Amino acid sequence: MTKNIGAQGEYLARLFLEKKGYVFLRANYRIREGEIDLIMQDGDELCFIEVKTRTFASALAFGRGAEKIDSKKQRRIRLAAERFLCAEPRLCSGLTPRFDAVEVYLDPEEPQKVRVLHTPFAF
Repeated sequence: MTKNIGAQGEYLARLFLEKKGYVFLRANYRIREGEIDLIMQDGDELCFIEVKTRTFASALAFGRGAEKIDSKKQRRIRLAAERFLCAEPRLCSGLTPRFDAVEVYLDPEEPQKVRVLHTPFAF
């Protein structure tokens, strides 16, 4: 998958969650050991969100995006989240962390055809 499709999926995931009332805090928070695609606030919860973007065709051939968030990927996201919590204590104060997954499915033939699936507490 190209970076362009991944970036498009992250943007669409962000819009989807903002429409649900989430507050955007950061995108692509990186440390050497891992990355968090989106960090958003949902009420009193701090959401660390992994976004998986697929075309409809690749989803049929290779499975759902959330299935690709294996235990190794989860560990890397948790480590990045711990570092974020330590680096931003004032921003994170009073918020309960949680880990979500968002799957974005695109149709290259019909760009307006998009499906977004959000799984709170994914891992």
